[in-house]
Amino acid sequence: MNIKNILLPVAFIFGLVINVVASNPDDDKPLFTYQQAKVVNYDAVTAEIDYPKIGKDMGIEGQVKIKAYVNAEGEVTKYKVIKGSEMLASSVEEAIMKLEFEPTVVTNTVTGEVQAVPSWVIVPFNFSLNY
Repeated sequence: MNIKNILLPVAFIFGLVINVVASNPDDDKPLFTYQQAKVVNYDAVTAEIDYPKIGKDMGIEGQVKIKAYVNAEGEVTKYKVIKGSEMLASSVEEAIMKLEFEPTVVTNTVTGEVQAVPSWVIVPFNFSLNY
């Protein structure tokens, strides 16, 4: 008996088994998915922000980006200014704590369990002088 006659069918069967295991569509499915936190009162909060007078007088415009930590209840518990003029940033510091969020939600794709979790989000505040 030739070794080739034995190995060829074994390799063929092994290849079929590997192909069946590798082509299982559930293997490519992630175990968890998530939905990032969303601010729900952005327009109302930004409407209350006063443009700093000195910023207006100096013609300072731009964007302030805040990195905010949103807890599982959707509340901002801490934040950090990551971009923008310090003068403009000082006017959004009170506003950032007034923002309310739908928290980040993680879903277990196997069990369907959904859980709110804390997360960091970036919130932009735009300052523009309309002449």
